[in-house]
Amino acid sequence: MNKTMILSVFTLLLVGCGEAKVESKTPPVSSVQKIQEASSILAATPYAQIASIIGKTPMLVEFGSTGCASCVEMGKLLYRAKQEYPKSAIYFVEVYQDQQATRDYRIQMIPTQIYIDGKGAEADRHMGAVNYEQLIAKLKEQKIIL
Repeated sequence: MNKTMILSVFTLLLVGCGEAKVESKTPPVSSVQKIQEASSILAATPYAQIASIIGKTPMLVEFGSTGCASCVEMGKLLYRAKQEYPKSAIYFVEVYQDQQATRDYRIQMIPTQIYIDGKGAEADRHMGAVNYEQLIAKLKEQKIIL
């Protein structure tokens, strides 16, 4: 009898310790919202399109990949900067789609930001991610945004 009672209590404890279902107070994210969030990174621009305007205006060219977590974070910051400064020359180059440009610019790691002056020369380079304030300060310093 004691064994049956102990076994019953043990079984109830195991069943009772299952995952509790907690209702969320936040509404579920719709598929449209997920698409909007996913598309909130700066879209890649083929390097051939960028090459034709190099030397005409100061610009930032970010080399990265949508498969790289740091690059995606930078893509979100670049997207935000482009939204706030729509006339700015800010571009994202997908390294696996534009391998020749990646070699030409000697990209060693991603993300890499290359700041190009109004004459077409490389003015500065940064490897790795930065925060939004650093990005905006550098864009202002390089006269990419005014």
